[in-house]
Order: sequence, then C-alpha cells, then structure tokens
Amino acid sequence: MSDSALEQMQVIFVHLNGMIRTANLYQPAHPQTRKAKQVLFEALTAFLGTHGKLMYRFMGDLLIANDRILPRESLVYRRFLDVCQTERRIGSLAFTNGLEEREVGSVLEAFADGVGGNLTEWTVRNRLTHVTLGPPIEADKQSGEAIARRAYSGAIEAMRDVEATIRRREPLSMEQLSTLGVLTSAMLQQIVADTGLALRLASIKSYDEYTLYHSVNVCVISIGLGVAIGLPENILRELAIAALLHDLGKIAVPLEILRKPGLLDEPEWRIMRRHPVRGADLLSRMPGSNRLPMIVSFEHQMRYDLKGYPFVREDWIQHPFSRIVCLADIFDAMTTRRAYKQAIPTEKVLAYLRDEAGKACDPRFVTVLEQMVRALPAEATAEASA
Repeated sequence: MSDSALEQMQVIFVHLNGMIRTANLYQPAHPQTRKAKQVLFEALTAFLGTHGKLMYRFMGDLLIANDRILPRESLVYRRFLDVCQTERRIGSLAFTNGLEEREVGSVLEAFADGVGGNLTEWTVRNRLTHVTLGPPIEADKQSGEAIARRAYSGAIEAMRDVEATIRRREPLSMEQLSTLGVLTSAMLQQIVADTGLALRLASIKSYDEYTLYHSVNVCVISIGLGVAIGLPENILRELAIAALLHDLGKIAVPLEILRKPGLLDEPEWRIMRRHPVRGADLLSRMPGSNRLPMIVSFEHQMRYDLKGYPFVREDWIQHPFSRIVCLADIFDAMTTRRAYKQAIPTEKVLAYLRDEAGKACDPRFVTVLEQMVRALPAEATAEASA
C-alpha cells in the first residue's frame, strides 16, 4: 500500500469522526451536518474509485484500516473506539465502490444512535449495499497473532521512519515516539496472552533490512523474556521501547561496515564499538524520553562479565533490561542469515548460550530463553492435535 493511500485512510477516518461530532451539535438537516456528510462522501468516493474497498476494524485500543494499524489515530480516538465497541456494538465498518450518499447518512445514524440488537436486520432495513457493519471482534489466539503480526509490520515501518529522520539529522517527534509506543504495546498485549508468539514473531527475518528487523525481533524476544519472568505490564512497556531502540547508534555506522562480509579490521571495529555511546547520546535528546532506553543502548554490548564495550569500571552494575536485551540481541543475530554467514541452528545457539552463561549472558535469562524455545514444539504439537 502506498503512502498516499495510507494518508487517505487516515484523513477519511478524521472526516468520519468529524461528521459524528458535528451531528452531536447540530440537527440532521443543519447545513453543518450536511456539509460534514458531503466531505466524507467525497473523500470515500475518491478512495474507493481507486482502491475499491475500505475497511476499518476496531480491535480493543487499535484502529486497523485495510490491514494497516493506524497508531496515531488509535491514540487520538481511543475513546471513540471504545464507544463503538462497547456502546454501539460495532466492531468494523467497510465501504465498497459504488457508495451512495444516502448510505453515508445511515452510517451516521448507526454511530450516533446505535443499530439495535441485530446488525443484519438493520442493514436490510436501511437498504445498504455498499456499507457493511460488523460486530465487535472477540479476542482469541488466532486474531491475537494477526494483530501482533500487523503491529510487527507497523514497527518495521515506524523504525524505518525513525532511521530516515536521524539520517537527515532532524529531531525525532513525539508523534514518532507515540507510534512506537502503540505498536510495541499491541505486540506486548498479544505476547502476554501467548508467550510463544514472541519467538514466532522473531522468526520473521529480512536479509536486505537486517538492522530494522533485528531491532523489532530483539524487542519481541525481550518482551517474551519479560513476560516469562513475570514483569508487570507497565514495566514491560518500558522494556519493549528500550529493546526496540537499543541499536539506534548503528545508524551512524557506515553501511559498508555494517554489511561487510568479512571480519572487521581494527579501525572498523573502533567505529562499530562506538555505536552504544552514539545511541545513548541520540536517545538522551529525544523528547519526553526516560533514561531506560538510553541506559540499555549504552549497556547492551557490555556483556554480563563487563568484558564487552564500552569499557566501564569493575563495580559497574548493569541494568537487568540491558541483560535481557543483550541475550535477545545475541539469539536473534546468531539465528539470522547475514551476508557473511548462514543462520546457526537453534540447538547450536542454545548450546553456545549455555557455554556463555555467566560470561556474555545472565545465566538466569539463558535458562528462561531455553525454556521458551523448548516450549515451542510442545505447543505446536498440542495445536495440531486439537
């Protein structure tokens, strides 16, 4: 889907919300109400003429348009989404090409007054052929995984936007940070319900965009580890953002070094070893940011035994989040194919991590990660036999 189509879907939803708010202030025949309906109808007609269909789904705190999560609108219109699902009993709204203006008026009635007890009867009674309303979607494992995968894709795009902003030497905005928060929260909520989802999501890889996918994979693995050790949801949210941004300093590393197929020479290693400090510096300038992402960025390459980089005093106390992210970072890096190496089988990675427990990695978290990996085959077997 193009950026233009995405922007149109965002604008159309703003018009939809504006029409409903206008109708709460003015009578149906008032010029302001008629104008609001006309604006929405024209925007929908233009979009449907090109794309054929537009569907909005309301899933908890998330607004999804044609399978794309709209993070900003999910935040701004959270109350509206709640009213739609709990009071109006509407979980989705779809438009198809050929939409008539009178059908927009029926949509207004549905969101203003409700549809009664039966959506099908209401649809027939209003002679709707290009508008479909659906009931609220009950959360289950299948839909939860679908939401998580949409959020994963959205996080890749959001991080791509963050990367482009930093490369342009422009400051990140609060909207960009809020977008990351919505998307990581969506993944987190599904992983809390299904811990195995963390590793299933982390199996998504991209040879061409390793750094972006690696950041999101480290995020979901870290969430999974956090869930497994019983962290509360508010702490998990902070862990998720810190993990997602842990490698931000690599944006300052030249691509020829990041993608070099052979071993780095000493000058190249000096550049690479600076990325935790660069990342912490970038994060210290972010609007409204707390210290945790900065700390994790600075510490994630230190190792459990503090023999990594950057160099710190022997009495340095590494944050637990940094240890979680360090382990997730190693696991995803080793199980991913790169230009200079093949992906390493999971069993060999686990054996390596057991050997490195107490050295590179916190032994407690290594045990938890192995338990997560071991649970996957049993889970798959149980699902197959259900």
